[in-house]
Amino acid sequence: MLEDLIDNVGSFGKFQWMIVIFVMSPTSIIAMSMLVMAYGGMVPDWWCIPSEGNIIPVNVLNSSSIYYHNCNESSGCLRVYESYTRTVISKFDLVCDNAWIKPTVTSVQMGGVLVGAFIGGQSGDMFGRKKTIYTAILLHSIFNLIIAFSVNWQMFAALRFLIGGSIGAYLVLSSFPLEFVGLKRRALVSCLPFWTTGAVFLALASYLIHDWKVLHICIGAFTFPFVFGYMVVPESMRWLATKDRIMEAREVLEKIARFNGTAVPENAEYILRKLAGIERVHNEGGKKYTYIDIYRGWTMFKTSFCLQFSWCTCSMVYYGLSFGISSFSGNFYFNFFLTNIIDMLTFLPVLYLLGKIGRRFTCALSLFTATTACIVTLIVQKVSGVSKSPAITGLSLTAQTFTGTAWAALILLTSESYPTVIRYVGKGGCSVMARIGGILAPFIFNLSSNRMAPYIIMGVMITVSGICVLLLNETKDSALQDLIEEIDVNKDLHQSGIPVYDVSEDLKKAQKGDINENIKMKDVQNTYM
Repeated sequence: MLEDLIDNVGSFGKFQWMIVIFVMSPTSIIAMSMLVMAYGGMVPDWWCIPSEGNIIPVNVLNSSSIYYHNCNESSGCLRVYESYTRTVISKFDLVCDNAWIKPTVTSVQMGGVLVGAFIGGQSGDMFGRKKTIYTAILLHSIFNLIIAFSVNWQMFAALRFLIGGSIGAYLVLSSFPLEFVGLKRRALVSCLPFWTTGAVFLALASYLIHDWKVLHICIGAFTFPFVFGYMVVPESMRWLATKDRIMEAREVLEKIARFNGTAVPENAEYILRKLAGIERVHNEGGKKYTYIDIYRGWTMFKTSFCLQFSWCTCSMVYYGLSFGISSFSGNFYFNFFLTNIIDMLTFLPVLYLLGKIGRRFTCALSLFTATTACIVTLIVQKVSGVSKSPAITGLSLTAQTFTGTAWAALILLTSESYPTVIRYVGKGGCSVMARIGGILAPFIFNLSSNRMAPYIIMGVMITVSGICVLLLNETKDSALQDLIEEIDVNKDLHQSGIPVYDVSEDLKKAQKGDINENIKMKDVQNTYM
């Protein structure tokens, strides 16, 4: 409904770039925080020293020995880690009998992201986008500074949960600048490679710093300045209009026009009031939208199910391969850096495909390519008889890259599939399912001693997700919907044989001045009663 209004005051000018910088650029720091366990969970070289002080031969008990699990508390030996690489593993002695703690901590972190996504999605639609996202940024900074002073793995895990919560709330709301951007530039804004930039910097930082504590402190310190964006970033005009806060929405519209050097249309307030009036008619009790609303009706149910399953798959595969990089052949730092550089280079091709063939076909094509990489990996393992080789590493990184590409298209498709009143409840539901996949991700390469099993699981889930995406409606040339009624009401009226009142056309006429300003809201209400 508000698409033309935003176009008139500037749909991609100075104001939109300001919003992107203050809201979306923290994604680079958030990516570092989310993936830091890829380094923090790396096992450095270590040796066992028995109680009498003689070093056990390296080929018997060390970090590369298949017999290392024999070294435990009852064996009376002391583990000594090489001092150059300081990770969470060496800090809290998480090998041998304690090896189960590493994937558990990562799953605890993903559990926090799940909770944060659930709360953030509901908060974003109920209390506003701005308050929710900046609260998450502030908490993310604080928790990253505190975690550097963890005294045991339990404290570390608890703080990773809290960091995960702030990440989950942020990620759900991070695309809220799309509500200020016009149709032609939404794909560009959604695909800006902030996440991969952060991952590349993490690879470089971990190579140079070699200390998990310093990494966390840097992440916390670099996050904090973004908190001041609260002073300049306005609340979503779309959200304010649907909440009947017309004057505040008008002020935001004036701010956009002032930044972009344009003028506010004369009929702007009428359009905002009409939108609020229609929402008021269909929500007479002032109902607060919840997660139940994203499953009401077949259309919403199908959309939510397909999106959520696909988010779960992308998360499980992307993070499973990210956290499993240390188990691939080759240098950890180089593998981590290479895969994210490749991700960054896919920005322009993905942007082109999103505009050329659409959101769902871009997503499905990427998913099926990732499936192909998994299948070829299985063939290579079967033929060569080895589970580690440069070819397998390359194919695994290819699967991760195309899964990340699919996820980028999926995020845009999700934002465009839900109307404003439930946009972040819908995205929150998808993010919750993604975190379930993320919780499973650290265990994906530990499910079985058979290294083929992870690729079979990933290949099947990616294929099903590709089919689910193809069942969704294309949103490439569609304006952002603001009310659920814009999706369901016209369809229901057509089926019942009642003449349809086209709200979007009325609003377009109002913006052009073709409708008398004296039209009363009760006339709009009567149309639906």
